[in-house]
Amino acid sequence: MNYDIGCVGNMADFFKTYGVHTLHGRSIAVAMGEKLINPNLMVCVIAGDGGAYGEGLNHLIAAARANIDIKVFVSNNFLYSLTTGQTSPTTPKGARTKSTPLGNLNEPINIIELLKTINPNIFAKSVDAKNISEVTKRIKEALEFKGFAFVETLQECVAFGKQLKS
Repeated sequence: MNYDIGCVGNMADFFKTYGVHTLHGRSIAVAMGEKLINPNLMVCVIAGDGGAYGEGLNHLIAAARANIDIKVFVSNNFLYSLTTGQTSPTTPKGARTKSTPLGNLNEPINIIELLKTINPNIFAKSVDAKNISEVTKRIKEALEFKGFAFVETLQECVAFGKQLKS
């Protein structure tokens, strides 16, 4: 298990398994290396939208292009919440955040569309965290998929998400 820095990085404290707490945006690169060294390992990544789509987007694209058999699970709360709510690559256009008090000028990326454009043969799904049965189903499908598998869970940050509604 590989954990990115950020709010989801705290999951390293809750799983009783071997794991690596990586640098921000580098969890997918580390996972790719682990899989190349030992192809028999089940290698998973836990990351947030900041680490996976901001600092680590190049690694995400490389893994999807190569169809490396790793499983990537991203918690997308549309913000860099560990650093108190700055915009991330998925922050909605116009949203007022700590770093964009006049509104976000950028279009948010659609990661599923991007990944499927890069490699239509991968498993890539996005689910709403409120739909627990769907989340469970997609995680199971990803773990059983042979090749690169990606599940994005859309969720609200309880600490800073309210600013996205302003």
